[in-house]
Amino acid sequence: MGEGSEQPTRRECFVIAPIGPEGSEIRKRSDQILKHVIRPVVEERGFVAVRGDEIERAGLITSQVLDRIIRNDLVIADLTDQNANVFYELAVRHALRKPFVQLMAKDQQLPFDVQGMRTILVDHTDLDSVHAAKEQLGRAIDAIGREADIVTPMSVALTLQELRGSSSPHEAGLSQVIETLPQMMDILQDLQRHLGAGVVGMASTEDDDHRRLRTMVESLAARGGVTEDELTGLLGGGSSKFERWVENVIQRARGSNNHRPV
Repeated sequence: MGEGSEQPTRRECFVIAPIGPEGSEIRKRSDQILKHVIRPVVEERGFVAVRGDEIERAGLITSQVLDRIIRNDLVIADLTDQNANVFYELAVRHALRKPFVQLMAKDQQLPFDVQGMRTILVDHTDLDSVHAAKEQLGRAIDAIGREADIVTPMSVALTLQELRGSSSPHEAGLSQVIETLPQMMDILQDLQRHLGAGVVGMASTEDDDHRRLRTMVESLAARGGVTEDELTGLLGGGSSKFERWVENVIQRARGSNNHRPV
């Protein structure tokens, strides 16, 4: 390299993870995920990965960690074991709406708050799983630059607060639609869980809760609060009676949208 030439600036990737004491199983797993999954993928893409315990500067560690979460180009969060510090730090990144990727041990369940967020599942003891996780991580990082706004549960809540305070009737109406989104997602997930559990037909679930769920879905569809694509995603693998109900909701929603004043 000639005199006066500059080294290319490497972007920083901060890794949020449960670390645990030296020699513990938590630390061993965290080290293996960092070494064999995260570092090879991010370094290929011009990032340098740093975990909280690797920060060498003197000073208050919490402030330094938050500084990295705020400033770094990318954050990767390992949600394994639902560590409180990890979720606190991830919430800060969510609020900032800056690029992040979530991963977690394959045998664990995502907590309710982040169930809707894409998360890479990996078994660090299975080479096939590690290989698949690396490919998914690479695709997720590559996609970050192509995606528009980063949407998180925190950003939705903040946007809703802004809309509520708006004097615009259009934005105020939009806030009402956004408020129904969590209910809508709960409904769709609940219906999908019933399908996955092998529900034979809607007749076996004619209790008040399910009638209320179906009524809410129909109301949202009529008002445009749930898209046709989202409803269509419920088709396939269910009972014929359930699918007829979904198709009927789609048809009625189309009719409502066609007759709305422009």
